[in-house]
Amino acid sequence: MLITHTDTTTSASHCSSEPGCVTWIVPVVMKDIHVVVLDTCWDLKPKRSSTNTFVVHDRGNRSYVPTVFENYTASFEIDTQRIELSLWDTSGSPYYDNVRPLSYPDSDAVLICFDISRPETLDSVMKKWKGEIQEFCPNTKMLLVGCKSDLRTDLSTLVELSNHRQAPVSYDQGSSMAKQISAPYIECSAQQSENSVRDIFHVATLACINKNNKNVKRSKTARASKRISHMPGRPDLAAVASDLRKDKAKSCSVM
Repeated sequence: MLITHTDTTTSASHCSSEPGCVTWIVPVVMKDIHVVVLDTCWDLKPKRSSTNTFVVHDRGNRSYVPTVFENYTASFEIDTQRIELSLWDTSGSPYYDNVRPLSYPDSDAVLICFDISRPETLDSVMKKWKGEIQEFCPNTKMLLVGCKSDLRTDLSTLVELSNHRQAPVSYDQGSSMAKQISAPYIECSAQQSENSVRDIFHVATLACINKNNKNVKRSKTARASKRISHMPGRPDLAAVASDLRKDKAKSCSVM
């Protein structure tokens, strides 16, 4: 997550003549945030569904197949601060091991997304991804994200895993892994609740700008190609945001 601090200015957030567009004239502090979303599922079975589609694309499309890098933007307005969130959707496929580090420079945080219905993707967090992030971004904060939490109780998923003497990743297992890599842990399911998906970026954004969860509201500008609107947060989000704020010294370089 790259934060670029720019000069404090007084400006008007403008929009085109599109219906429903609202013009705001307020003092703003511009902040650009670059989020690196790392999909660990691609390191093992690249032909299967991508978990980061739940986070980045805010939808439950499990047949979505990303390229090595895809960029999306979202807008937040927090008090008098306008936040432009740039999302870099990156694949964990080994085919991209040589180019994936290009997404890491100057990042403040990396969201490591694993598939709750595939225990091997959680194992890869410690075996591969922690080391890669520490190599290229040694001071970057990590956030562990468990995707597809709805499949934890899905009958077909349980049957398939039981045939291999496996079970879905439990919350405690995900939380334990997060502690091992010194990262906060959040779960989401776009199938059950879009709020859980949006909460991930709310926590990350609020942690970066050191703001309170309750102050987020949806941006009404038409500049962003994708929006993430505010939804009521779950009680545990404040604690996660607090953990993320602890490490303020952030830097990253490609070795």
